[in-house]
Amino acid sequence: KGTVYLLGSGPGDPDLLTVQAVKLLQSASLVVSDRLVSKEILSLIKCELKVANKRPGCADEAQDEINRWVIDAASEGRDVVRLKIGDPFLFGRGGEEILEYRKHGIESKVLPGLSSSYTAPLAATIPLTHRGVANQVLISTGFGRNATYVDLPSYNSECTVVLLMAVGRIDEIATSLVAGKGFPGSTPVCIVEKATTPDERFIHGNLQTIAAIAKAMEAKPPATIIIGDV
Repeated sequence: KGTVYLLGSGPGDPDLLTVQAVKLLQSASLVVSDRLVSKEILSLIKCELKVANKRPGCADEAQDEINRWVIDAASEGRDVVRLKIGDPFLFGRGGEEILEYRKHGIESKVLPGLSSSYTAPLAATIPLTHRGVANQVLISTGFGRNATYVDLPSYNSECTVVLLMAVGRIDEIATSLVAGKGFPGSTPVCIVEKATTPDERFIHGNLQTIAAIAKAMEAKPPATIIIGDV
């Protein structure tokens, strides 16, 4: 059987890929990529490329298709790169994919990638921790399994909240944090869209205003949301 490499592509800038990642992208016989991996990184691929069709409402079906692509190719003896946005194990289903491959006798190697949970704030010059302001960081997804809501903890003035895959429900999240979790409506919020790519945008507001601002500016994934006084 071939080898499967779960490779983190980072936030989007090819210069932020590891040297090992670049070598694998150029030597693999098949790359199966997440839909939101940047076009700049995809342009480095020299072999056959298949892109996942993961969209809201069809994620499970798309995941099944990804697994079939990878398992079929590896069973044929091909070396496969499973290219994942950010880091493979941070809300990336990386662990689930490894378990699925093992059912078919296929072992995987995991290569870390820079997560947008900390690279996106850096791109916006936002420190996640700052002495006297924030000494904790909470990283959460905006969508639980089957599109359920994630129960975020109550307000802590010294904790920076970083949300991944949450821009599509920023209205509900902001409302719930203020109404149910004790967050001041004036708490600063920044949405970093397409971090480190030529299309990067920073959208600023607070918990009272960010939903309307995001709607007006048509904020879209991939995006990272930073909430807190930093």
